[in-house]
Amino acid sequence: MLSHLLLINVTQVMSPILRQTLGMSWFVLSVLFLWTLVFAAPASAALKPMQETEMKNATAQQGFTQFVMGKDTARMFLDIHIETYTTIDAFSGGWYKKKGSTGWDQKWSNVSIGNSVNETMTIDGLVLIADFDKKNNLQRVVFGSNRLQGDLSADFTSYSGTYSDALVEVNNGEDPTLAREPIAPAVNEVRPVFHFNSDGNSQTDMGLFFILDMTKQQQGLQVVAGFDEKSLVSDPWWDSP
Repeated sequence: MLSHLLLINVTQVMSPILRQTLGMSWFVLSVLFLWTLVFAAPASAALKPMQETEMKNATAQQGFTQFVMGKDTARMFLDIHIETYTTIDAFSGGWYKKKGSTGWDQKWSNVSIGNSVNETMTIDGLVLIADFDKKNNLQRVVFGSNRLQGDLSADFTSYSGTYSDALVEVNNGEDPTLAREPIAPAVNEVRPVFHFNSDGNSQTDMGLFFILDMTKQQQGLQVVAGFDEKSLVSDPWWDSP
């Protein structure tokens, strides 16, 4: 149910090293963006010439953003560098009701993005993708980054989507494609840890993406970890209703 789509409780946010000043972590910003996009009231706008006095107050920054609209997909890239250590007490997203059972697509607790103020998570570039159908109805929203460097750990009580085997140093043998299932710790780990290790090579970069799908067949919130956006095609092999 979209009315219960996203809940987040942030108890501690420490981001001492930011090359671009941010008031919140990128994780929180992604949740706020999805909430606004889905539930904001419709608005209308029109182009009109600006007066000289208005133009004096207008500013722009070349190269910071890139926007591309092709066919039924809009893509925005923010050229931003973030270094953050963030802890989140609990995160839940994608409330579902299916065949008499209810629950969350994503239910994480004791989340740590980065290990400490000295071992932060580095995110290079943010990607926002919106897919529409032929009638211009919003079908899917994707938010995340192609390049992460650092550790993400949590107690994954429920996880929907997929993660790369390369993220875990020692695989525990479970299938990395999950539908509302827990992620068990790997051998010798107290809890699951994703080790992102992007090296600037587009063939081996490790990304993290949150995918809000609003189609009836695949409705829900999936997470893709350890892959870049080329894996985010519509109706992917790992997607589960």
